[in-house]
Amino acid sequence: MLGVGATFAGYQVEGVLGQGGMGTVYLARHPRLPRSVALKLLNREVSTDPELVQRFEREADVVARLEHPGIVGVLDRGADDGHLWIAMQYVRGTDAASWKSAGQSPATVVRLLGETAVALDYAHSRGVLHRDVKPANILIAEADGFREIRAILTDFGIARLTDADNTKLTATGTFTATLAYASPEQLSGAAVDHRSDQYSLACTMFAILAGRPPYASTNPGQVVMGHIAQPVPPLTAARPDLPPAMNAVLERAMAKNRDERFPSCAAFSAAAVDALAGRHTAADLARSAPTALNMSPHGHGVPAPHAPVMSAGAWGASHQDPDHYVGDPAVQLGSAPPKATAVAAGIATLIVGLIPAAVLFVLVATIIGDWQGVQASGDGAASVLGSALCLILMLLWFTAASLLLASRSAGRVLTIICSSIGTLFFAGALFYVTAKGLAFLPRAVILGPPALVSATGLIFASLGATGRWIAYRTAVRIDKYGY
Repeated sequence: MLGVGATFAGYQVEGVLGQGGMGTVYLARHPRLPRSVALKLLNREVSTDPELVQRFEREADVVARLEHPGIVGVLDRGADDGHLWIAMQYVRGTDAASWKSAGQSPATVVRLLGETAVALDYAHSRGVLHRDVKPANILIAEADGFREIRAILTDFGIARLTDADNTKLTATGTFTATLAYASPEQLSGAAVDHRSDQYSLACTMFAILAGRPPYASTNPGQVVMGHIAQPVPPLTAARPDLPPAMNAVLERAMAKNRDERFPSCAAFSAAAVDALAGRHTAADLARSAPTALNMSPHGHGVPAPHAPVMSAGAWGASHQDPDHYVGDPAVQLGSAPPKATAVAAGIATLIVGLIPAAVLFVLVATIIGDWQGVQASGDGAASVLGSALCLILMLLWFTAASLLLASRSAGRVLTIICSSIGTLFFAGALFYVTAKGLAFLPRAVILGPPALVSATGLIFASLGATGRWIAYRTAVRIDKYGY
């Protein structure tokens, strides 16, 4: 450890900025220019490890290729007294992990991470992946008289050139990216591309806004399984003040299947801005899903030359250029969400609708077969009113199921209403009959199944999966037929 005032490679040490497993970062004075730099030294005890040396040297080579205001620049590098070192741009401020984000507005957080998104897209355009995007690697530069606070991306220590070979710079079985922000493809050992950085950026946005990573746990195995198999937790559970649309944006940016993520980090950032401002709906999100219009012919998520460009400020209201519209809209919108819950709710509603249909059939048959007998008993008016009521209920239940299975939003609402009424009616009747005693047990047995089926329809119609399927099908219908 170098002390304050010590000189190394001509740089005078002014303090320690940080320390990690590979080395230490010092605040140092440039030997020839009136400026401070961040001097990064590789520990002497690991300097003899060829793999770590290669990683350290590649960090300088990779970052030196990038000239962007949102990326920390490399000024110089070398070896001195058994230490490899890099002199980097010094950013006055703190990192996002230590930043007091609780006192900042969500709009400020999203804006800063939007700057990181642009920096990542720039790096990707130069063939560079970061592969370790996390709050600790995003520096929050202090505001001054000319600029507000801004985000600057640092530490491309495990970055890899996308056109390089597949030789790993980490030991076999070792994974260096922080687990809390690692993409499923990183954790499963699959090849990674720029969409992996988008996933990590989305985890970072979640962590800064919620105050914890999306899959927070002290057990590394649980964290890994969260990224690979568990659904994205809703951000609004931790931040109920945020609009629900933010959940949908993060869910897409953190999709397990990278083909379902946004085409770029900037597109993700723009979607978050619009969601925060209430400028898009679930249908907009489905309509702008990765498609043949914004995917390259090789399916790597790189915008194709002919793909329409969406405005960063109008993501939610944007539409694809008709001149470039080709093929089946369902293909253009990507893979459809599962429809099992919607179908189950529709079938359950149809089954319950058969009950008033059966009663109607019996009443009508009785009236037609023995109208005089019905009149003589004084039940004529009641039978007619009962038939009319059964007809209305049958049509209502069948209409709800038909509209739901046709992926209409009104069908989902009507199904929820009908199922709620049916569940309350049959459950109430079941409770009343059961309370009467054992003599009424046969009636209780008859009322049980419709109560269960009606409750099943209510539950499945209310699930978010049903809403997502309807939103997707609505977007397909609008794109194809205009309504």
